[in-house]
Amino acid sequence: MISSCLRAFESLRFSFLDKPKGSKARRVLAIATVFLFASFSAFPESPQENWADKTLKNLSLRDRIAQLVQIRVSGKFLNRRSAEFDAIRDQIKQNHVGGVVLFAGNVYESAILLNDLQSISRLPLLVAADFERGASFRIADTTSFAWTMALGATNSEQFAYQQGLATARESRALGVHWIFAPVLDVNNNPRNPVINIRSFGEDPDLVSRLGSAFIRGARSGGVLTTAKHFPGHGDTATDSHLRLAVVQSDMARLQSVELAPFKSAIEAGVDSIMTAHVSVPKVTGEPQTPATLSSKILNDLLRNSLNFKGLVVTDALEMGGITNTYWCGLAAVRAIQAGSDILLLPADPTVAINEVVRAVKRGDIPESRINESVRKVLRAKSRLKLHQTRMIPISGIGEIIASPQNLELAQNIADHSITVLKDQAKLLPIDPTGYPKILSLVLTPDLESEPGAVFQAEMRRRFPFIETLWGNARISDEFVSVIEKAVSESDLIVFSTLGRLVSGRNSEAMPAIQRKIFDKLMASRKPLIWMSFGNPYIVQSATQVGTYACAFSYSDVSQIAAAKALAGEIEITGRMPVSIPGYSKAGDGLAIPKLDMVLKSIAATESGPLKSGIEKAGQLLETHVQAGTFPGAQLVVGYKGRIILNFAIGRIAPSGVARMTSPETVYDLASLSAVVGLSSAVMMAAESKSLILDAPVLDYVPEMKEKDIGKLNLSDLWKASANKESSPVSAAAGNRNLLMTIVNRATATPLERLLTERLFKPLGMSSTFYKPPQNYRGEIAYSGESTGERLFCSAQDLALFAQMLLNRGIYAHRRYLRPETVDRISGRHSPWFKPSDSDWAGKLFSPGAFGHNGETGSMLWIDPSRKLFIVLLANGRPDNGRISEAQRNICESILSSIPE
Repeated sequence: MISSCLRAFESLRFSFLDKPKGSKARRVLAIATVFLFASFSAFPESPQENWADKTLKNLSLRDRIAQLVQIRVSGKFLNRRSAEFDAIRDQIKQNHVGGVVLFAGNVYESAILLNDLQSISRLPLLVAADFERGASFRIADTTSFAWTMALGATNSEQFAYQQGLATARESRALGVHWIFAPVLDVNNNPRNPVINIRSFGEDPDLVSRLGSAFIRGARSGGVLTTAKHFPGHGDTATDSHLRLAVVQSDMARLQSVELAPFKSAIEAGVDSIMTAHVSVPKVTGEPQTPATLSSKILNDLLRNSLNFKGLVVTDALEMGGITNTYWCGLAAVRAIQAGSDILLLPADPTVAINEVVRAVKRGDIPESRINESVRKVLRAKSRLKLHQTRMIPISGIGEIIASPQNLELAQNIADHSITVLKDQAKLLPIDPTGYPKILSLVLTPDLESEPGAVFQAEMRRRFPFIETLWGNARISDEFVSVIEKAVSESDLIVFSTLGRLVSGRNSEAMPAIQRKIFDKLMASRKPLIWMSFGNPYIVQSATQVGTYACAFSYSDVSQIAAAKALAGEIEITGRMPVSIPGYSKAGDGLAIPKLDMVLKSIAATESGPLKSGIEKAGQLLETHVQAGTFPGAQLVVGYKGRIILNFAIGRIAPSGVARMTSPETVYDLASLSAVVGLSSAVMMAAESKSLILDAPVLDYVPEMKEKDIGKLNLSDLWKASANKESSPVSAAAGNRNLLMTIVNRATATPLERLLTERLFKPLGMSSTFYKPPQNYRGEIAYSGESTGERLFCSAQDLALFAQMLLNRGIYAHRRYLRPETVDRISGRHSPWFKPSDSDWAGKLFSPGAFGHNGETGSMLWIDPSRKLFIVLLANGRPDNGRISEAQRNICESILSSIPE
């Protein structure tokens, strides 16, 4: 019931998010939020608390202290007789530790291991994990979310809520109950080596809003949440994994910046708060004391001043910020004395437990203080109902982990996070139909063998004439020469830096050899786009770049989103969650519209020589209809991605009572069927290697071995299929039928289904079919030509097909055919006609044009050099001698209106 109330509240809450700050609606929402989450406190009273209190009474002092310890386990496969597993088992069976923290591993290995560990533990284990950007932060093959700063770039509370919910559901499916997320550090120091892209950003309000939304989503999904790292690790230049970091804020600054997100998290019902191994000397007066071990920070500030009643968990006690100064036993004692409830990953769990026991016995820690923390831990376990069911069903994992809904959410968040700071030369987006020669170079300071592999694969899918190169920390002189050659042969450079967040390394600077390469790229004066994966601050090393985009992440979804953004497949809407000194401020970001790559109609109000000239072609068509050349026709002309003429005239049949044609009229394509349908199917099958065009026909139809046609190659049969004059085969209809049989055999798919599923339906050709449906209610104009299997299609549908070929195989960012396939389709050795000096087409169209003139009046011509197509559908009599003249006259009229 509680989760239902929360979901209803979230639905109502998101409806108020667009209200102005300070408005009455916002104030009402804020009050409702406080009351709601006050009623659902981190550890609410419940009948299960009887179990917690009863269990507490039956535990020895040592076992109570052990409940406060979390140890490390790896989610990889472990042989149950291995030394590593024995060490974990001893901590659980002998020391009776209260929980484990799951680290890098795989889905099923992790789930099975956790079940095994639960089975050997006397009390249910509390399983935690650092799932900051979803389970993929630690576990492979789960939903891969972008890093937290990318979520900050979307500025979307709804995305944050949904990511929290998805993370919780995948966590519970794995057997994880407690996530160490979200990171609520305000990253306002560009030199921060450890928080950086793990933070939502530098604005306390942004961090507060998105962090609280994430917490609400995760809690509604059934996990414990954690706000970290208190009192704030964002304004440091030291990695606390290695040594103690220092925050120079005084209390006023701390209250207004660093603490704001934690206050919001407490209001949102966060279950736990993780400490930071940072000192705050202007607040504590103790420059060498980390917050983790400071009573002034944890008791006075967090518990008393902020009134936090939930679990306080240390950051890992094995980190250099602790171990450089405090031995394991002393750190554990000091952490409890300071106000921590959970000792996370002490360097030696046994030593930590022993020393806290001694501290209690000598009176340094009151036993009541231990009981208070243990009660919180046990109540957390009972709230999660672990005392009733501690094992997870392995069979359910496949239904929850990496579900289509979660994958779509992760990609959507990444898509909305891409942020462009500069685009001085208007290089974005790159038009995939323009076919520029692109060099895509990815550099990383790591030793990764193929950095940005997902991004490069996505770029190759979208840009056929692209060279992809990568370099890591080891770049040879020979590789620099390879880059220089590729630069000289390119029209455009996409330069990508992939800066992974690695403890102890300054990811802000570009390595010297890579800076040298960048300088060479800039010196080439070729147009250059810089795409930053991960650390956005790296641009400070080269602020002269004219086009700079950030993904704030190097996860797979971010790499895919970057390629989509560069190709104009998505609108670019991200805003900088951080400022870059000397370059940009928080909130900056260019809005770059999506490149639709779809046919659009010329505006009805648009006028000019082109429109007035093209309308004469419609008048000429009307003259031919009135003269009886054909009973009716439809003419569609596309130019530079716009339909500049869409004209229907006449009737669907010669009878004077036949229905009038309309833009929706479907025509029998007659001989056009072969080049539009069958030829496309052949080429799609060839691309998938189902057909080998240079192979003999006999390879596919051995039963034809006694006939001459069986001696042909498939390419000969393909060319002859639409051309009655083609030699040596004259029976075009028979050729088509045989070719259709071969396609059916090679693909194990009926021709119509193959074309419908892979071409017509995705293109939006909704009125295209081989056999009109029995219940079809639209007008169908039949031809008198007998051509066997015939395709029926509207002129508008055929226009979509024509534009796809004009784009060399791509439409609306989906690739249907490779450019080289389109080149072969439009070449001289294909079923399509080519302009020839012996006919009128050669006098009108460019040499690279291709098309087909049908005997019933229908024709389709595509002229790439003019970016033009002409679709004419008609149903005249094949023996009408005026049809060819009408086709020529109409093309002449159109082409005379098109600028050279």
